[in-house]
Amino acid sequence: MKQERRLSNTKVDVFNNPIWKSLILLAWPIIISNLLQTIYNLTDAFFLGKLGPQEFSAPTVSFPIIFVFISLASGFSHAGASMVAQYTGMKNKKAAEKAAAQTILTVGVVATGIMIFGYIFAGRFLSLMSVTPDIYNYALTYLRIIIISLPFTFLTELLGGIFRGWGNSYIALRFNFIAIIMNIILDPLLIFGLGLGVYGAAVATLISRGTMSIIFLTIIIKGKLGFRIHLKDFLPDFSFIKKVLTIGLPSSLGQSVTAFGFTVIIGVVSRFGAEVISGYGVGNRITSMIVMFAIGISLASSSMVAQFVGAGETKKASKTIKTAAAFTFFSVSFFSVLLFFFGHNVTRFFINDPKVIEIGGIFFSLISFSLPFFATMSVFLEALRGTGHTIQSTIVDLTRLWCVRVPLVLVLSNLYGFHGIFYAMIISNIAALIIALIFFNVGSWKKKTVHTLSEECI
Repeated sequence: MKQERRLSNTKVDVFNNPIWKSLILLAWPIIISNLLQTIYNLTDAFFLGKLGPQEFSAPTVSFPIIFVFISLASGFSHAGASMVAQYTGMKNKKAAEKAAAQTILTVGVVATGIMIFGYIFAGRFLSLMSVTPDIYNYALTYLRIIIISLPFTFLTELLGGIFRGWGNSYIALRFNFIAIIMNIILDPLLIFGLGLGVYGAAVATLISRGTMSIIFLTIIIKGKLGFRIHLKDFLPDFSFIKKVLTIGLPSSLGQSVTAFGFTVIIGVVSRFGAEVISGYGVGNRITSMIVMFAIGISLASSSMVAQFVGAGETKKASKTIKTAAAFTFFSVSFFSVLLFFFGHNVTRFFINDPKVIEIGGIFFSLISFSLPFFATMSVFLEALRGTGHTIQSTIVDLTRLWCVRVPLVLVLSNLYGFHGIFYAMIISNIAALIIALIFFNVGSWKKKTVHTLSEECI
């Protein structure tokens, strides 16, 4: 009971704390949780890298497809977090709890459909990406098992977002930590101990994610952490479901189309063979770890901004975004310098292949200094999503990827080989921040997207 009381007391009161203090208190658990999630992915990469470039490439070529599916559901997760945060700002806890339940219900239906569809057409997707025969079977095995685990992934992400919107980001950290420990233990046991290889890595992910998501859901229904979802709240309420769809659908479609763009890019990368895929894969994983740090700041500021907008305190909302953007840019700049000088050593840690190490070094030397721009862009995008203005965030996402990165990847890869892919990433990362700043200055994100409901509706 003491531990449960301690966890519930970690809720951050953004209205009575200085902005910088609330930002740090909310952000550090998200940052650690995101790093754990990255380690979660790196664990598979580390052990599969010991088997060879082909096995190592299986998660790399599978990830863009998985990312498309995750993006379809994550838009609705943003809707849940946004609604909970705005209702919390309005001091309407009953509406926040019911919004959470209705979002879980909606995401559950979406996730089940995605799982069935993805499993059936997994092979077709890999073929469309021009995955080479030496990698195809490994990738198909890995992809199908991960697709089965997607509903659990969606549920864990959503529940973490709900608590974050309420003002408590520590709870999700606790469950992610347990899941990563499970995965680290299961990976070598299944991959090497039982000789399951790529199949074992995927099964380890399924077991760890499934176990934690079920425990997480049980706890929130019991209400031992200060925020409770009642079983009656799961009865379909179409006024809430409509709001979930209104906020979540643009973000969901936008992020899935964006994710499909990365699938196109990995298809281009695949043309250059397993060594380039592996070098690109290591680079993406490490830069993702740094971007995850930035996203932690972004998500924390997003929850704060949504609560301030819900309470009508738009000046505090603007100050929060500016503080988070400055902190993100300078923090990521520091890590980028380290990657510029030591990127080849990072690549060697994962896979000791001379050609892969060379390509990984090129990746880091070119991409590192554009990372602060891309990372800072996420602060402005999450502010739009957090306040429920997902159409604007979707426009930014689609523009920077489909109007900038994908065309440049296609053109520059033909002109400069795999180096051209990295050049395109640099240009699009800088352009992304410029586009996001334009939408931030428009200012329509300050408007509420939820309104007080009468007790009869609750």
